[in-house]
Amino acid sequence: MKIMKINWLPLAAAVAFAAGSVSASAVDFHGYFRSGIQASARGGDVYCGGDGTAGHKVGRLGDECDTYAEMALGQEVYNKNSRKFNVNTRLSYGTVQADDGHDTQWNDWQSYGGSGSDSASGWDGGRTAIREFWGNYVTDNYTIWAGKRFYQRKDVHLWDIYTLSTAGYGTGIEGVDVGNGNLNFAVMKNTSSNSGVSYRNNYNLDLRWNAISLGSFGSLDAVAIYGIPMVSDYQSDNNYGFRKDSGVLLTLDHALNVDTLMNHFIVQWGNNGFSDVGAFGSNGTSIYTSGKDMNGVRLVDWGTYDIEDFTLAYALFWGHIAQGKHADGSWSRSNSGWEYSVTIRPEYKWTEYTRTSLELGYSQKKNGNNPEWDKYDNGNPDIYKVTLAQQFTPGKGFWSRPAIRFYASYQGGDQFKHKVGAAKLDNHNYQFSFGSQIEAWW
Repeated sequence: MKIMKINWLPLAAAVAFAAGSVSASAVDFHGYFRSGIQASARGGDVYCGGDGTAGHKVGRLGDECDTYAEMALGQEVYNKNSRKFNVNTRLSYGTVQADDGHDTQWNDWQSYGGSGSDSASGWDGGRTAIREFWGNYVTDNYTIWAGKRFYQRKDVHLWDIYTLSTAGYGTGIEGVDVGNGNLNFAVMKNTSSNSGVSYRNNYNLDLRWNAISLGSFGSLDAVAIYGIPMVSDYQSDNNYGFRKDSGVLLTLDHALNVDTLMNHFIVQWGNNGFSDVGAFGSNGTSIYTSGKDMNGVRLVDWGTYDIEDFTLAYALFWGHIAQGKHADGSWSRSNSGWEYSVTIRPEYKWTEYTRTSLELGYSQKKNGNNPEWDKYDNGNPDIYKVTLAQQFTPGKGFWSRPAIRFYASYQGGDQFKHKVGAAKLDNHNYQFSFGSQIEAWW
């Protein structure tokens, strides 16, 4: 048998040439992770909100049972004549969290380890995903980009939710200077499925006017999104349950930074497929498969008041989804009606490195003639939480990380009971837990 001989010299020269053509700038490395341990005073399962639609609506502190991490690498690969090209990547990792439904926050998980649908030991691994792969072309006047990315997301840290997130595949132009602020336009794609049998592509036309200066009154971001669900004749004819209703989502985000106060006041309205914006956990940008002639609205106010030895972080939510019915008389929204949530986290800083935090949260739903809520003992079900934590951080600011925490937490209410279920908490409507966690970003 004749063995082929390979001349590696040309390949090595090509690699060296390619490496030499890349900018010598340092790689941009940043990321986030959290991980912890927790136990229930009753024994058995510890319940955590996880997906932001239950426990997190009364605050995330002491309500995260998972390990989650994001690691991002970016590189400037070209810089000449005021023209730059950059590539950006982000890898994320997460362990199975018993109540998060596996893929509720994952667009493309690979595996979660273990032999059963919920099983995963500490060494089985977890779900991994490439969350971002995108590049941009940067000039002095605008930036053109394409790929898969987190596109200008707006989050509320205390709840770990996004009031606006069109994360996914797309392309666009951003940072176009218009004198007062800048314009941004993107086309973003996401997909919804019907039990994995058929898929519907949804396209968001996303227009943003950011950083509109209001002088001493702060600044304003204005966003208009038009969603287009693409449903084929075959999908319609075979009753896959996909609706063709387009929708509009409007967002105003007012930001104010005055001395030690940082505040965001957000107003959002959406119709048809975007009416779910009135729900607490919605990111506001997914076109759902039902919702014609419906409207949703929400108000969010959140921020921090941070002085030398004291911080108050807060978040307030009010939302409403109008009730409606399909032509066959069935209810078109199981979460219609209105609800509100209030979370505050006062902190006292004993030293440069130690602080004590107290997080209090309360949320309630108001029944808008919704039969889906008849299961609750109280027609207006609530949920509440109290968490006390001792933290160790590198600095006094609220956003100082990493933070190592030791906490005790109490959660209860009708929403908590029915979200968790009788098997997990012996049909009780409360839980006392304690644990430790590290949270970091860099």
